[in-house]
Amino acid sequence: MSMTAQSNGKVETLEGNYAIVLMQPQRAPSRYSLPLFPVLPLKSRNEPVRIPVLNNLDAKPGDLVELTETSSFMIQLSAIQYGIPGLGFIAGLIIGYIFHPQSLAIPLELYQFFLGLGGLVLGGYIGFKWAKALASKPEKFFRMERVL
Repeated sequence: MSMTAQSNGKVETLEGNYAIVLMQPQRAPSRYSLPLFPVLPLKSRNEPVRIPVLNNLDAKPGDLVELTETSSFMIQLSAIQYGIPGLGFIAGLIIGYIFHPQSLAIPLELYQFFLGLGGLVLGGYIGFKWAKALASKPEKFFRMERVL
């Protein structure tokens, strides 16, 4: 049994080794499962979502399938949300400690904190760009778990 969140979908068509899966609305607070939601382009969040998924279970058009996220997808989402901004904040603190002016009008800790916030913002921007790149390749992050 998978430890990730499942989403149900219906196979619409087959294109080569991929099945185009129409995501079904879930009973969660959002229309779709929460791991899927962050990487959807904003314009498609109110429209039916179709995801190309490697058809390793030989699903046919009309079959209901259960999709799960790959572990690499979850690791990348965690890095985007927590790792990159956290590293940016810590890098800002260290840079503030190493390269600080000799005479500061504010305490050194406050100077470091402001540079840490700058690193946090820069890390958030890098994470945003990475998330946009992920949103353009949904076929790499979901797999068919089973045919329902």
